[in-house]
Amino acid sequence: MITIGLVQADIKPFNKKGNMAHYASWLESAIQEPVHLLIFPEMFNCGFSPDIMDEAELDNGESTYFLYMTANKFQCDVVATVPILQNGRLYNRLVWFSRDRILGKYNKHHLFMGEEELFSSGNDKTIVNTLGYKFLPLICFDVRFPEWSRNHVRNGVFDYDCLVYTANFPAPRESELMALAKARAIENQSYAIVVNRVGSDGYQRDYAGGCAIINPHGEIEAQTKTNKEEILIHSCDFDSVFALREAFPVSKFWEK
Repeated sequence: MITIGLVQADIKPFNKKGNMAHYASWLESAIQEPVHLLIFPEMFNCGFSPDIMDEAELDNGESTYFLYMTANKFQCDVVATVPILQNGRLYNRLVWFSRDRILGKYNKHHLFMGEEELFSSGNDKTIVNTLGYKFLPLICFDVRFPEWSRNHVRNGVFDYDCLVYTANFPAPRESELMALAKARAIENQSYAIVVNRVGSDGYQRDYAGGCAIINPHGEIEAQTKTNKEEILIHSCDFDSVFALREAFPVSKFWEK
């Protein structure tokens, strides 16, 4: 059993420092009991905007330092994506911190229409082994591509136990995000966690939220309210994942 916090935030465009100051005070008041994992939305520090290149940082910039400090303050894992500039290329990079070190990095592979004009695509997935379980962190548009989320079983061992999607899914498509995440959970016999944002970005696109924890039956165990900032805290029982895999061993057909 692990306790997970989903941060459904209103990310203000062109206000990186203000966003992180808001997170710091908000988390201070909202996190009253221990959590094992905190997950922020995609582009947690700045959101998307036409000036995204101006918001980009190097790998050790102020936003990743904020994530590092948050992981240490709350003694938990912390996950978020940040625009990272590396070797002249801009990446939408997910970083997974665990207190004093980085457990994993992932550059978004499936870039949304228009996004590919600004960002470079990553080619490699990463499995994060932490807190006694294995996680596959992915980003937003990735949820639409089942093969990219595909779980595999090797000698009876599953690649992962939980999918994590950080997202900026606009309000008109929020229901699609939930439907897709449910499908990914069912077909991979894993939890699927979705963390989306609220508010408006630098393109004036509106977001209604839609953070949720979905079990491997495709059932929503916990979900945030729409159009409202919220930190949803929920404990996940991974024994139910393992029980389902044993009772309904559909995975033996996956490789055929």
